[in-house]
Amino acid sequence: MTITRKRMHVMIIMSDSSKLEGTLIIEGYTRLSDVINNKSKDFIVLLDFDNQIHIVNKQHIIQIMELGEID
Repeated sequence: MTITRKRMHVMIIMSDSSKLEGTLIIEGYTRLSDVINNKSKDFIVLLDFDNQIHIVNKQHIIQIMELGEID
């Protein structure tokens, strides 16, 4: 069984007004809103364009915007 994943370009605005932009990898059938609303996971992992990994606590996210899927 293969798990299909998709890469999504997103921008996140944090509670301290900082912005993060990069790639979020999610399961292929999942929507961004499903990832954010999943109560069993408190963190998401974002890879920015400098190849820095950010582990983001979802409680500190004010806004997240999908900027497009990356093939």
